[in-house]
Amino acid sequence: MSSFPAQTPPPAPRPGPTVSLSQAAETVRTPGWIAAFLVLLGVLTFVYAPLFKYCFEQWLKPDYSHGFLVPLFAGYLAWHWREWAPTKLRWPELWGLAVLAGGIGLFVAAGKINMAKEWLQGLSFVINLCGATLLLGGWSALRWLAPALAFLLFMFPLPFRVEHALGWQLQKVAAIASEFVLQTVGYPTYREGVVLHVKDHVLEVEKACSGLSMLLTFAALSTGMALLIKRPWFDRVLVLISAVPVAVLANVIRISLTGVLYNEGGRELGERVFHDFAGWMMMPIALVILWGGLKLLDWVWVDVGGKASREEMIQQNAMNPAYLVMASLPQSQGGNALPPKSLPVPPKPGGSR
Repeated sequence: MSSFPAQTPPPAPRPGPTVSLSQAAETVRTPGWIAAFLVLLGVLTFVYAPLFKYCFEQWLKPDYSHGFLVPLFAGYLAWHWREWAPTKLRWPELWGLAVLAGGIGLFVAAGKINMAKEWLQGLSFVINLCGATLLLGGWSALRWLAPALAFLLFMFPLPFRVEHALGWQLQKVAAIASEFVLQTVGYPTYREGVVLHVKDHVLEVEKACSGLSMLLTFAALSTGMALLIKRPWFDRVLVLISAVPVAVLANVIRISLTGVLYNEGGRELGERVFHDFAGWMMMPIALVILWGGLKLLDWVWVDVGGKASREEMIQQNAMNPAYLVMASLPQSQGGNALPPKSLPVPPKPGGSR
């Protein structure tokens, strides 16, 4: 009877390395950090509750209806850059107390002078959030959340004087530009202040049609787009500064089309159908204009041969402006430019003729 060797049991697995929480996770679980967070949250909520009640009432108006979306987008910005979140928190960072003192001082001063009160108190709210972030997380946490916190400024209404002055200027600009457009397309039009007389119809550019709501919304949208798009810094700056002209242009298109429809389809159709519809279409029109501008930049700045991206070329030329000159000089003068193929190549110096 054959015998088989006894099988030895497999060795027991070695215990793997224990997975420990990061230093940041351990910090936010300490009783001191949690207590400080809850105290700051309670104080800020109590102090700024009247301000947010006022803001909520303003957000129900057309000019500031984008205010409801600003906190959500700010949260998305923080999530989008979550890889920048620090793995180590310096707690407490005493410089945060100095920033908090500045925010509290601005809040008190705004209530005393009662000038641009709500907007200045909104600015103090953002400053206090930055101070709380610095106190609880250190400079690395503030660098991560600073863009998202600064974006919160878009949810606070403008001061009344600024809003009134800006709205009136936008009304005048829209009326003047719309008069020019209607005259250009063949409709006899003359203007009295902000009232347009288009053939047999009178079209008044009211405050609601000034484009202020469009301007504020598109400014917030342009800022968010500039923060998110992966394009050169030059493109991002253009997106930011284009918010005002693009918003004005979209409003002029709306008013001009409304004037055309008043004459072609009647006043009732223009007021009940196209006027409201054109208001909803202002944002898509502005986005199309902005998209066309970015495509124009892509057409102007062409990547040659795929050797380097446009952003790399801009950075390289900015750091070394001499490259632009060298690329335009012929090789005989020490440059890199080749002579055009359609012209004869000049003879070299000292060569045979």
